[in-house]
Amino acid sequence: MKKIILSIFTSIILSVTSFSAFAKTEVVWWDLLGGGDGVRMASLIEAFERDNPDIDIVNSTLEWGPPYYAKLQTSAAIGEQPDIAIYHISRYQMAKGTNIFSPISIDELASVGITADQYYDAFWNKAKADDDGYLYGLPFDGPLYVMHVNLDMLEEAGLLDENGHPTGLNGDFDTFFAAMEKLQAITGDTPPLSYTASSQYTIYWWMLSIIKQIGGEIWTEDGGYCPGNECEIAMQFLADLVDKGYVNRNADGATEQGNFVSGKSAIYIDGGWNVPTHVDMTRKNELPFKYGVFKVPQLGPKMAAMLHGHTLVIPHSDVSPISDEKRAAVLRIMGWFSKNSLYWATAGHYIPHKPTAESPFYQNMWPNSGYADVGEVGFFEPNHPIFGIAGPTYDVMGNWFPGGVNGDISVEEAIQGAREEIESMM
Repeated sequence: MKKIILSIFTSIILSVTSFSAFAKTEVVWWDLLGGGDGVRMASLIEAFERDNPDIDIVNSTLEWGPPYYAKLQTSAAIGEQPDIAIYHISRYQMAKGTNIFSPISIDELASVGITADQYYDAFWNKAKADDDGYLYGLPFDGPLYVMHVNLDMLEEAGLLDENGHPTGLNGDFDTFFAAMEKLQAITGDTPPLSYTASSQYTIYWWMLSIIKQIGGEIWTEDGGYCPGNECEIAMQFLADLVDKGYVNRNADGATEQGNFVSGKSAIYIDGGWNVPTHVDMTRKNELPFKYGVFKVPQLGPKMAAMLHGHTLVIPHSDVSPISDEKRAAVLRIMGWFSKNSLYWATAGHYIPHKPTAESPFYQNMWPNSGYADVGEVGFFEPNHPIFGIAGPTYDVMGNWFPGGVNGDISVEEAIQGAREEIESMM
């Protein structure tokens, strides 16, 4: 009888111990990461779960853009929000009035090894909530516009230095035009610069960097939208590229990337998110040239590069706030992802976590090393509720910017038209 009782008691203890060992906290994760980003994020989530077997991440990828943010806000209103979500940092000011964020304290982040000195100021300051000592979310990456280059063509044109980096492109507009003239002598009937001149997104993203480089701003509290004349100067440069034949008029994205990867054009100005495609083609010997990627050209007195940014946030709901247990699990996820983001850089994204960005591994990662120092010169859209990726300003710019760049209307008309509509929103 003693043996039977002991056996039953032992079984109970083992069952309880076994249950405790395999009990998991389930964390619901939402993101809007498709393509290669989605594949890489799935791999990172799997790696996290291997390191943290007591946390189970249930990941869902939703449609990119406004539908994602609308669904996130709706879900929070009815208490069915995820426990953690990817959120574009440029939309923070647009969204803070919706009460969608559950701010994260500096102390909470410190408990999982995250401190302000680990991040570049542009990222950390953009993520700050209004209250001292809190962040809306944790910066995870910095997608940006970059300059993809055909190194063989640049070498033939005498536009590479002794280190194999582009030269003769930085300085001012005339310097850049002179470089385009050299490259057009090689590309012939194909414009030397691939760039989607038909899209307000691509126009705006490159234009913002140029505006900043020549000392301007897209918006100030005192001056409003496009104060001064820097917006007109920057757009006129983009219009001149089209007018001089260095960029296809009303160029579409597929054609422009096609011209670059086929070896017909020399430079492709577009997102770093295209890096994985070009790297994969290189490894398969499908690119007919030596490939490199660098920061956008410096066309004014100072270097500046406009950034995007994915962040990790904890959505808030008055109906069903996140539990303490799940919040602790989410913080552990944030801590782990901040320290294990090197693999994410293979998606072409810049990493704002200084220990990662300044490590020998990242500084020498091909081809990302060409923009590995962008954290010091990167900047975001202004802190105003109407700014942010896929926000209302993009619809307005779509009505005006392509026309101004492609010669359908004057540059002055394009800027003034956008200025009047955007300021009426403010």
